[in-house]
Amino acid sequence: MSEHLLQQTLSPEMAAMAEYYHQGLSPPTSADAAAARYAAEAAGGRLPSGERLDDLVAREADRLAESGTNGADRSLPRDELTIRALGAFVAAGLVERDEAVASLRRTGHAQAGDDGRDTGGRLDSAAERARTEKDYSSATATPRRDMNPALAGRLGIDTAKALTAAEIANLLNGQRADGGDIRGKQKQASTEGIGTIFGMDEGRMPTRAELENVLADRKVDGTALPEAAAQRALRRFQAVLGAKNAALTAAQREMLAVVRIRA
Repeated sequence: MSEHLLQQTLSPEMAAMAEYYHQGLSPPTSADAAAARYAAEAAGGRLPSGERLDDLVAREADRLAESGTNGADRSLPRDELTIRALGAFVAAGLVERDEAVASLRRTGHAQAGDDGRDTGGRLDSAAERARTEKDYSSATATPRRDMNPALAGRLGIDTAKALTAAEIANLLNGQRADGGDIRGKQKQASTEGIGTIFGMDEGRMPTRAELENVLADRKVDGTALPEAAAQRALRRFQAVLGAKNAALTAAQREMLAVVRIRA
């Protein structure tokens, strides 16, 4: 289930619709999505420069890596993801072109592409695509950025990054993302299976004699059960068989035994 929740399950059309209603805008371009996603990181409409910018670019490249593939459905190389991230930032007006080129040089991604274009040309092409092409990378499962910080903290969720399969599995198991206990969470007592309580063999149907023992508040081998536990378990067992009344008549007991044996 955790692996399924990490998959990009929305079609491009549904992703565009989801972005439309989530942001109140027309289906977004990559530049639109980047502007909305990193608005809180910007000051005066600009992202920080230097190493702080490099960190944000790396974060966006990591996010793109979760859904970005080439035409052969293979993961994109890191330099391509980095240029796409910076191209979206430039197209969104979050970063000046010169600062984007400087970031590529600082992080070791300033090299010519396979098509021979230099770094500036590749960046310009990425920015142009970000201005015109629709963004579908947001269809990948990530925590909502507007999640209540107190709730995120209680569950151990870092809203700045996508959850791993193990972290989602922990949440589905009623634990914090890191596997710890959720502070203040009430733990419910587990319910023991009826078959286990009565000592039934799960590999076969019970015999008539075994059913008669169960209907007499005993285990299938005739061993007595504690009175309170036996009554609760018998009511559950009768409910499974479709008997609504707490007490069975002799005819009902005979009918249950005969029907279950024939089944």
